[in-house]
Amino acid sequence: MIISTICFSIMVLLVKYIRHYPLTEIIFFRSLVIMLIVPFLLIKNKVNILGNNKFLLIFRCLLSGIIMACYFYTVTTMDLTDAITLKQLSPVLIIILASIWLREKINFNQFVIFIIALLGALLIIKPGFRLDIFPAIIGIISALLTAVTHTALRNLRLTDDPLVIVNYLGYIIGLISFGILLFQQNFIFPDPFSFIILLLMGFAGLGGQFALTKAYQLAPAKLVSLYLYLEIIFGTFLAILFFNEIPDILSIIGAFLIILSGYLNFIYNKKDY
Repeated sequence: MIISTICFSIMVLLVKYIRHYPLTEIIFFRSLVIMLIVPFLLIKNKVNILGNNKFLLIFRCLLSGIIMACYFYTVTTMDLTDAITLKQLSPVLIIILASIWLREKINFNQFVIFIIALLGALLIIKPGFRLDIFPAIIGIISALLTAVTHTALRNLRLTDDPLVIVNYLGYIIGLISFGILLFQQNFIFPDPFSFIILLLMGFAGLGGQFALTKAYQLAPAKLVSLYLYLEIIFGTFLAILFFNEIPDILSIIGAFLIILSGYLNFIYNKKDY
């Protein structure tokens, strides 16, 4: 998970650097590296490329495509630290999803954890009647959907190889984004330097996705999700280093509260590991 968070932090840094390219083009290049490399690894390891739980594989990939579009949009329109932090609301949002879909009762400890995370999100969003709040709302939607996909990923560990899961992700999202790109007719032919950046973004995404998938295969989802908060720290460091984006005091407090809520959620559920 530490490798995964480092890779994803580098990926979003590169996404922000090439933010002048169309969103669908960035998503396509994010998937292209997977499409070119992973099938050969599947053949080499003699793994069934079509997988077993096809319905869940496709569902998870379609949802991940929406998440990727939402997340990349927030990364390109918000401060990097704020965008990454909002995405890490997902472990706490699982509490809400469980109460709605599984009708699990929310006890006092869970309610306190959720309120802490909500306060953190509000400090980052700084709600008000203004146009720049829209990316933050998209970021929260991304976090909510991420909570669903991480649950699906944990279930897929029982039926499919990590390479199969990553391969599905690359091809489904890659082909859809390429189709949209052709329909929109707004492809920008990258210059050599930007092309290298786009490829590096894809390699970072591949490394992060494979490490994430492997982590969910080896450990309980609640334990794995705790390490997602390291992405906030890595992302903040990279944002300051490369974009001179220094978070304001409210964003810093908000990020701290969201990390605290994740840690408390981990401690509360520790007995289940």
